[in-house]
Amino acid sequence: MGCGVVHVLHERRKRRTGKSGMAVLLAAPGITLPKWKTKEIEATIPNVKVNIIRNGNDALALLRKVKAGYKPSTVEFTMVGIDRAKLGSESYFDGIWKRMHTASKREDKLTYAWHCPDCGKPIMVPLDDKKDDEDQLVPAGWDAFAEGVAPTDEDIMEARRNRQLLSNGLPKDWKVKWIRKASIKRSCDNEVALLGESATEDARMLYPISRKCKAQFFRPALKSRGETNIKPRINISQVLKRLKGWFDLFIMDEAHQAKGADSGRGDAFGQMVKSAKRTMMLTGTLTTGKSTSVKELLWRTDPKLLLDAGIDYHTGDIEWATRFGKIEQIIKDDEGDVGVVTRKKKRSITSREAPGIAPQMTAQFLIHKSVFLELTDMGLPLVELKEIPMFLEMDKEHALEYRRFHDTLYDACKIASVRSSGVSGAWSKFNPATLMYASRPELGMTVTLGDGVYEAKPIGTEADSHALERWLIETVQMELADGRGCIIYNQFTGNYGMNERVQTILSRNGIRSQILDEPNPEMRTTRLAEYEEAAVPVIITNMKLVEVGLDMMYWPTIIYNQLSYEVNTVRQSSRRSWRIGQDRECRVYYPIYNGTQKMKQFLHIMSARGHALMVEGRLDKSELAEYSRDSQSSLARDLASCFAGAEVAAAWERLAAKEMEGLEIIAEANFKEVLQQRMKDLADETLRLCGIDPVAWRKEREARKSMPAPTLQTNEEANVVDEEYPLDLFSMLEAAAAKNVTVNEPVPTQEEKREEDAIRIMTFAEAMLEKGKSSRGKKKHVEDQLLWDFGS
Repeated sequence: MGCGVVHVLHERRKRRTGKSGMAVLLAAPGITLPKWKTKEIEATIPNVKVNIIRNGNDALALLRKVKAGYKPSTVEFTMVGIDRAKLGSESYFDGIWKRMHTASKREDKLTYAWHCPDCGKPIMVPLDDKKDDEDQLVPAGWDAFAEGVAPTDEDIMEARRNRQLLSNGLPKDWKVKWIRKASIKRSCDNEVALLGESATEDARMLYPISRKCKAQFFRPALKSRGETNIKPRINISQVLKRLKGWFDLFIMDEAHQAKGADSGRGDAFGQMVKSAKRTMMLTGTLTTGKSTSVKELLWRTDPKLLLDAGIDYHTGDIEWATRFGKIEQIIKDDEGDVGVVTRKKKRSITSREAPGIAPQMTAQFLIHKSVFLELTDMGLPLVELKEIPMFLEMDKEHALEYRRFHDTLYDACKIASVRSSGVSGAWSKFNPATLMYASRPELGMTVTLGDGVYEAKPIGTEADSHALERWLIETVQMELADGRGCIIYNQFTGNYGMNERVQTILSRNGIRSQILDEPNPEMRTTRLAEYEEAAVPVIITNMKLVEVGLDMMYWPTIIYNQLSYEVNTVRQSSRRSWRIGQDRECRVYYPIYNGTQKMKQFLHIMSARGHALMVEGRLDKSELAEYSRDSQSSLARDLASCFAGAEVAAAWERLAAKEMEGLEIIAEANFKEVLQQRMKDLADETLRLCGIDPVAWRKEREARKSMPAPTLQTNEEANVVDEEYPLDLFSMLEAAAAKNVTVNEPVPTQEEKREEDAIRIMTFAEAMLEKGKSSRGKKKHVEDQLLWDFGS
């Protein structure tokens, strides 16, 4: 879609102005850049030029080039990974720690303070850091900019004697951590004298006596001075912002990843918007089911629209959700009297956003600037997809201990969050603890809340498998016996070691697997190609690593060993195998222990998914209640809300069917034949739209096939043919329309003749590792995983 818009805009410019050339900035997750370059841009747009910005130096080179007057002569894409564009240098405080003399009535005492590196005066900060009171300013002490222990006067004198005192007044190798919060003072506002005491009255009348210092307190940390282990780097998004509209179009792929108000991705997106005249956002999951998931995207791309609606930068999420979403209020009553002479009770009300979007938001901010492109608009069928929730029961001992631990920890977190006990983040410990104890009971679980310690005893040993793991092994064996590769998703893959645990139990049962944990996004595609080349039957990974941009058609079965509360992550990762070109039936399994926090997680995802589908126009508001069982308390954690029956599984399957409503879904047995016919129909329709009769065109091609082999052409003759009939699709059709003749193909060579009329079928590994290279050691079912390459 993005490439089509670019091509149309460029052609319209050529017709209107007679000038060619268009600059396009494309920001996308780094994992998708190779696919964008080879399969999307270069394969669809004629005479296109593609550049990739990989570091700050590349961005600076482009800035210098543009400042020198450069303008593209054709469509020119500049691509950058959003995760690379957000990175900047590590900041380092540039103030000087030195002593200052303050007079006292009784004695002179030495004190230390931070001083400005330019004017040399003490940096003045408010007495109370919570209040910006300019009338009560004091010299900045150690804690104003640094954490840890300040050096004593003896430490500084010792360093000076040993020539180990740095220019900032600190001993060499002194451990210091700078405070980098947003509210910290960043520049000096001391008054600096411009005229000396000997200045004449005329000079004082003509010239200002003083000015603000305005020295910056933070600079990039330097590796050469030992201030950081990272090389200095330039924030790419800040450099691109300086192009100020030079790009004709800015395309943001997977725009939902930039929805955070305070995230690095969101900031980089906001800066790059300023570099282009138009902005186009692409996403498959516009909302998470909550209204605030689009608030920052709208603010960064069209602030005037929000300002006209009475929304400004300071509008909080709760205020926004009150107008355009759904608010959930939690009222807590403290037992007993808190008044001294009256029967006063303490009541606290906490508001938070719940899944829910008002139709007003869609109508006011989205409908007039959004295009919803469905797979049905492509005219191609898709193979059957089945989403299968599996509600399992724990082993008896595991269930008893889990429920005791769940109830005990729930009560403790509830008390800690209600009373002023000084325990912060109690609920943030609840979810990982309960979810992991359900997944790995052999490890046990310990949670500390303030002075309280809550434990769950280990159940079994490393050699034992609990009920869900036994189901997982049986399911994988069944899928592999049917020639179907599997992907297993986990969420807690760091210190909890879920990937390694799954690999261990699979290996114990003779199942070969590979963990995908490649940290470099741009190399993740290559790793998957290598695993396909080696015919690895099972891939184990964190769903966050593959949620966008990857085609994993070699493994048509997906199993969620763990879930995520991020609805977009679950929705996107569940479609890695179900892509255009897949000819195997796709299955997505959701194994869930009934009566656990994972069930509550599943219900929350179902509710948010329903609200997201309503915004996308696939679900009517009247149907929403069927899928929002947890609408009264979307994040409730009590055990009573963690049970579900067959009706919930059926509701999930109906919701999945709503997401695929209108698509032509074909069973695996007939899929190849139907797809071939649809491709023929699309080709005929394309020819008709270009004024070409498909029947006559095919007859002419058949007649040319029966002709004897041509004589060898000279280079000059071949060049003439290439000029007259260019090989890319857009140029070929344009040339035919301009001359009002049917499209004649260049005379094929013997090798081209053998491949003519065929749609080349490649495995994903062949496409990524080496085009045209024969695969090694492929199993029979590997040949069924298709990538369609037309006209190669």
